[in-house]
Amino acid sequence: MFVWLENGELKVAFQKEHAPEDAIEIDTLGLTPIPPIEAFIKVENGRIVKKTQDEILQWLKNEKMKMLKDYVASLLTPTDYIVTKIAEAQIQNDTAEVEALKQKYSVQLQQREAIRVWNEQMKQAIQNAQSLEELKGIVIEFKG
Repeated sequence: MFVWLENGELKVAFQKEHAPEDAIEIDTLGLTPIPPIEAFIKVENGRIVKKTQDEILQWLKNEKMKMLKDYVASLLTPTDYIVTKIAEAQIQNDTAEVEALKQKYSVQLQQREAIRVWNEQMKQAIQNAQSLEELKGIVIEFKG
């Protein structure tokens, strides 16, 4: 991938023949799909600067964290109504109803807890990744 600034606007080409001679070649590190150009470069004082490997890894970690957050939300949202029912019963100081709801929805509540525990483990794994290969190896898929 080749990048350059033209009239203050960032331009990208995937083949050298479509880029000017002063274009900067960017190694996309074999990532598929290719992340947005912001993963690899930054513009400082009107100049394109390649990000360091650590900066690229941090950008990719942030993106993986966003993916995790969205995925976990998609797992929890279908049972949010259960938490709302229990909260409403608690607000009304109806301890019998709270206990009845906890009993009725115990499987779903246990599943939610398992999802939250898994989410924390995944966050830690993403934060602790030391290389692109390690980060790529982290699959966001709950199997509980």
